[in-house]
Amino acid sequence: MNSQTTLFGIMQNDIMESLLTAQQQRLLDTLLDNLDGMIYRCLYDSNWTMIYVSKGCETLTGYPAHELLLNKSTSYETMTHPDDRDKARAVIDAAIQKGERFELEYRIVRANGDITWVAERGSAVFDNNGQPVALEGIIQDISGRKRIEDELFSTEQKYRSMFENSTLGMFQTTESGTYLNANPALAKLYGYVSPEALIGDLNNISTQLYVAESRRGEFTDAIRAQGRVHNFESEVYRLNGETIWISENAHAVCDPQGEILYYEGTVEDITDRKNHELQIRQLAVTDNLTGLLNRHAFSGKLASLIAEADKTQNKIAIAFIDLDHFKLINDTLGHRAGDKLLENVAQRLIQSTRPTDAIVRFGGDEFVMLYPRLRVAEDAEPLLARVMEAISQPIAIGDYVFNMTCSVGVSIYPDHAKEIDTLLSCADSALYSAKNAGKNKVQMFSGALAQQLGERNEIEYGLGHAMQRQELMLYYQPQINMQHGNISALEALIRWQHPERGLIPPDQFIPVAEETGHIFAIGEWVLQTACQKIKSMQTEWGYMVPIAVNVSPIQFLRGNLVETVQRVLRQERVPPHLITLEVTENARFKDEAMFTRTLEQLKRLGVCIAIDDFGIGYSNMAYLKNYPIDELKIDKAFVQDLEQSVTNGNILLALINLGKSLHKSVTAEGIETEYQHRFLLHSGCDVGQGYYYSRPLSDEALAQFMREQQPKFDHFQQVAR
Repeated sequence: MNSQTTLFGIMQNDIMESLLTAQQQRLLDTLLDNLDGMIYRCLYDSNWTMIYVSKGCETLTGYPAHELLLNKSTSYETMTHPDDRDKARAVIDAAIQKGERFELEYRIVRANGDITWVAERGSAVFDNNGQPVALEGIIQDISGRKRIEDELFSTEQKYRSMFENSTLGMFQTTESGTYLNANPALAKLYGYVSPEALIGDLNNISTQLYVAESRRGEFTDAIRAQGRVHNFESEVYRLNGETIWISENAHAVCDPQGEILYYEGTVEDITDRKNHELQIRQLAVTDNLTGLLNRHAFSGKLASLIAEADKTQNKIAIAFIDLDHFKLINDTLGHRAGDKLLENVAQRLIQSTRPTDAIVRFGGDEFVMLYPRLRVAEDAEPLLARVMEAISQPIAIGDYVFNMTCSVGVSIYPDHAKEIDTLLSCADSALYSAKNAGKNKVQMFSGALAQQLGERNEIEYGLGHAMQRQELMLYYQPQINMQHGNISALEALIRWQHPERGLIPPDQFIPVAEETGHIFAIGEWVLQTACQKIKSMQTEWGYMVPIAVNVSPIQFLRGNLVETVQRVLRQERVPPHLITLEVTENARFKDEAMFTRTLEQLKRLGVCIAIDDFGIGYSNMAYLKNYPIDELKIDKAFVQDLEQSVTNGNILLALINLGKSLHKSVTAEGIETEYQHRFLLHSGCDVGQGYYYSRPLSDEALAQFMREQQPKFDHFQQVAR
């Protein structure tokens, strides 16, 4: 019984040991399989023949573990990157020779061809004779770490390159004022051959670098207070003793406890900018081209003269001078010639003034003369006459000789105003009037001029609302076929029914519309209204009557006239040949290329083109022959004095014959008498227009004219109603 018990106990112990051994093996296998990487044992041979690999093999290499065992399908040697095989074996061999563990990093080629960085740690297994027979260890994927290291290296190299190659000076300094680091640009800036030479020489920035020793203290105080400085400007010494201006941007670098370790930042040479600022300050009251006072000095100079005038009870004349046609010279011969001309004019102004007078170049070709110590306003007249005479003398520039003129507007202190801005505004307004009056004139500001300018400003303001308030209207003047007496067409003439000033004719508001840009909207409205009139006359009277509309040179040359005409014709569905666009021939000389291109584009739309005010411009056969013109409208200036002027009669005959020879229709404007009508009729003129036939008619007056006169229409068939 005892022996049986003993045997049973032995068997039980064996079973328990066996179970424990199996459990330990499973635990070991589980631990090995769960490790991040591949546990291996391989022979120490030429192919690293694997005799054990953990399940981590497939995650690491892409190959199942059984394919590596005994090099069944592949060997770890062939899996190692060709460029790293010799290096890896050399590191392992060296460690084995020293009896040490080995650690190395290299690349492997995974089953899918991807290249992965791995780290291997292990040791050799020796036989009884102390010879290495196998290796065992762990291989892990370190590609993520390698990627980070590469990125850090690349970043470091980039910033190192920036530091070394930057054109900005860069530095690191101690708080006490010595250099820790500097780049080549900073060394060059301060006159040193190398950063090392700068660091070795500058050991007290406060006294050796800054011209004002207090600047270093101000630099450090600012950083302590704000953590950084921005555009900190200082004058500093270079190695050779000369001084330059620098601008520093810097901040403090601190440890985790917030204590300052050092300062780092950039330095820029701003000497050129500082010198330029100095020049600007020096030129603040001087015109660089002429040496005269400039616009910035005007107010200060006039203020001092006003203070003097108040004490002496005298007057001051403020004369605003503008050179006539200077822009043409400047555009034709260039700015260099224009500058020479301005220099000459400035010298002549200096020579024509008294020592007490002041001359200001206000800008471009504008000058302001200040004449103090006048007893009465009329005392300025001989002074201004002297200026006009001086400028009018011929001026030679290179091969050219110019006969300059100028326009002058004058205001008087304190007669016209006491405030500087108002005095200048009055002089400017007088100048505007002088230029509008034909240039080469002196215009004194006056109450009447102020009233005119007030009216103009009122017109300008009112134009902004006239269309919205439907204050604009079209009148229609018949154009008569002189051979048959029929109505050939109507000309649309714009009027403005102002709510306070009554009916305003176009010559009072169209120039303002052209200056302000309102002309584009007004022109489109005129065209659209004329098209609607054509349609309403067709409905009401049964005739399709052509209508002519005037086109401003500004609208013709600077607006999108072609697109506007095309859009309106399409919207109103009016045949293009029923619209005649009248343009004055002086538009051609503002921009001939644009004039030609626009005419051709308009003709392609199908509208008719008439040259208005023909004969008073710069007519020539070439453009009449080559341009797509349908009609010539002879200006009324040649018709009005026909009874008394033989010359006008000869000119009319010549213009009519010119139009006939070019196969253009000829219309005469301004016919008011029977004599004028018969003269033009017998001279072969095609169409007549003027009070002799009819005044311009409003919508209501035109309707009454149609009912009472029942006129016939030329070359147009009556349409069904």
